[in-house]
Amino acid sequence: MDFGRRNKVSAEANMSSISDLVFLLLIFFIVMSTMAVNGEAVNLPKTSTGESVAGAVSVTITKDLEFSINSEVVAKEDIKSKLEALMAGKPEDKRTVILNVDRDVPTGETIELFSTLKVLRCNPVIATRAKKE
Repeated sequence: MDFGRRNKVSAEANMSSISDLVFLLLIFFIVMSTMAVNGEAVNLPKTSTGESVAGAVSVTITKDLEFSINSEVVAKEDIKSKLEALMAGKPEDKRTVILNVDRDVPTGETIELFSTLKVLRCNPVIATRAKKE
């Protein structure tokens, strides 16, 4: 009589649950990728709530790549020096810069401006349009 063989527990892992999970994740990512917005139909973000920032510096970039600081037209090369002068003596928590960037401005221009603001230790805030109700 061989009683030891009948009561032996199998130590094999069941792979069907893992393959089901991988399959569901694949379906999820395929569905989400079809719902993603392509670059052609991007609008400015709209918000229903917002706060105005008192004493903040406003930097504007138009679609013609014209730069201005607080409504004063500035050459692109002079932005860093003008912002340094405006931020001199301000504590880091008061160095807020509101960015008014036209939606047709190339992303590279905005990234360069962000880089300049990071070097100056400023806090950039992107301006948005009010949500119409």
